[in-house]
Amino acid sequence: MRGVTVYACARIGFGMAALVAPAIVGKSMTGLGGANPAAGVFVRGMGAREVGIGLSVLGAERNRSSIRPNLLAGLITDGGDVAAIIIAWRQLPPVERALGLALAVGAGTVGAALLAVTPGSEHRPVSVPR
Repeated sequence: MRGVTVYACARIGFGMAALVAPAIVGKSMTGLGGANPAAGVFVRGMGAREVGIGLSVLGAERNRSSIRPNLLAGLITDGGDVAAIIIAWRQLPPVERALGLALAVGAGTVGAALLAVTPGSEHRPVSVPR
């Protein structure tokens, strides 16, 4: 199985878990407040985002089209997750913030590595008109 397929399936799996069991995923990411039904609305939204990114990567790969825009979308959302965790750092329980940060940084790192080796990522010098 290719690395990009594993990456996409991991995003889909995490997203499905958030959609099906938002209280469990929310609690594991933010502590007791994450199990609140109101928080579940946002956890499910995050889950849908993850499923969407994963499916778009798989679809692009299957159709032999560029997966770069999909990887970039994942990288942007992972960066947003890291920023959100840092902003709420003091309000999050230590174990949950460490888990959330590890997941977001890990996903972002894998996405960035895949982006770097995906065709079309080689540096192209800018030509200056004469």
